[in-house]
Order: sequence, then C-alpha cells, then structure tokens
Amino acid sequence: MAADGGRWSLRFDPDLPWADYVALVGERETSAGPSDVAHAELVADVDGTVVGRATVRLELDDFFRTLGGQIGYLVLPAHRGRGHATEMLRQSLVFLREHGHPEPVLVTCDDDNVASATVIERNGGVLESVVSGVGDVPKRRYWIG
Repeated sequence: MAADGGRWSLRFDPDLPWADYVALVGERETSAGPSDVAHAELVADVDGTVVGRATVRLELDDFFRTLGGQIGYLVLPAHRGRGHATEMLRQSLVFLREHGHPEPVLVTCDDDNVASATVIERNGGVLESVVSGVGDVPKRRYWIG
C-alpha cells in the first residue's frame, strides 16, 4: 500500500494472519498520539475477498475537523473502478448515523483526486471549499447530510 501512496492502517502488516490483525486492532492504543481520535476501522470484502477499508472517526481533533474529515476510505488497487469506494462511503455514513452522529458529515479528498471527489459527490457530498492541504496538494472539503 505504501508504494501506492495509501496506508491501510497504522497496525496493518500484510504478513500478519487476519485473525491476529483483528485481535490487534481490537486492543486499545496505549501510546496514542495527539491526533489519535476515537474511530472504527471497517473492512470491505466481496465474497470473502478484502477489497478495501474505511476509517470512521467518531470524534474530531483540529486536523480532522479541517483537513482529514470524518471518513477516510481506501480501495486496494486491484479492486478500483468497480464502485466499491462508493458503497464503502455509503455504509460508513450509515455506521455514523447508527452510532448517533449528527449530520452533516465532513469528508475530504485531495483536490487532484477526481475518483474520490466523484465517490463523495455520488453520496450526496456538497463542496464547501478547497483549502491548503498537507504539502502542496489542496484538500476539497465536502459536507454530506
């Protein structure tokens, strides 16, 4: 994933057996950094094949309130372009609502990520603004709800 510019999870190791990974992410982080917020990691699978993941933030710090948003998602390269990201974002929104999060929901993407912007817009995202991001890539801020 790192070679593709994405990051699966802070604890993901492709050589770690799946059951061990699930047990690991179920543990409470004891050395949380200042930008660690309460969140859930959701795995997307199709017929038993993992195609991606979504991170749903149940609270926001200054970074996520400005640039990161409440939902981040990633589809593995071999599974892109098949509508998985659109469905992952839809189900992440359902998850947030089921856990009592009020609308609207902030979702962001890099300004040059046309695929992600399309996914957000297909889920009802309304562009609020484009802001300076990390490095040279501006971020698009969308609200869904």
